Amino acid sequence: MVKSMKSVSLGIIIAGMLLLTSCGGASQEPTPDVAAIQTEAVMQAMAQLTVDAALNPSATPVPPTMTPLPTATLSTVTPTVKVVYSGGSSSSSSSSGGSSSKTKIPTYTPDVYKCEIVNQTPWDGPQMTGWIFDGVWTVKNTGLVTWDKDEYYVTWIEDESTEDSDWSPKHLYKFSEDVDPYETVDITIDFQMPTHPFSKMKVSQWGIVNDNGDIFCRFYLAVTYTYPSPTKTPDDD
Repeated sequence: MVKSMKSVSLGIIIAGMLLLTSCGGASQEPTPDVAAIQTEAVMQAMAQLTVDAALNPSATPVPPTMTPLPTATLSTVTPTVKVVYSGGSSSSSSSSGGSSSKTKIPTYTPDVYKCEIVNQTPWDGPQMTGWIFDGVWTVKNTGLVTWDKDEYYVTWIEDESTEDSDWSPKHLYKFSEDVDPYETVDITIDFQMPTHPFSKMKVSQWGIVNDNGDIFCRFYLAVTYTYPSPTKTPDDD
């Protein structure tokens, strides 16, 4: 029985081979398995990636540490308060009422004896030898008291700066009237220039004497040099 089965099988195989020979003539090439090829390609790619990863390891990036910004601090500026004192008493801007460490500003005290030279005739400069003239100064009383004509007077001042400047026949002149504060007075001095010329400046200095005997207001005439007076020309007849 077994032998018969083998014979039948052998016959079928032979018949199939004869059939293939008769139909196709020459033998055909086997059809490639597409799925197998794709699987092989994927496995090769994975193997290559594994090798590349092993040969070129990449460092894991570490995220940078965030440095916190400094917190801004607002400083409070306290304005400086200037305290002004008047007459020795503290200003009303001080609320404590106690003593203050501020340096007190001294109160201005007007001068009791004071003057201002408003005008002068003639002005300082050269003068002619032998010339006789009046020097006039307009003086303003800018002090606090009246210049009493019975106690105040004008005097010539003699010192090193006024050497050889004794050009007036009088050294003392009295006031003709009282001079109240902020009033003006004309002080007139008689002058006579020396007859010989000089080239060095000379100064005739004068001052007002108050009721205490002190000289408090000074004024002067400065002569830079003197020149000869013109020679008189005789008449032709």
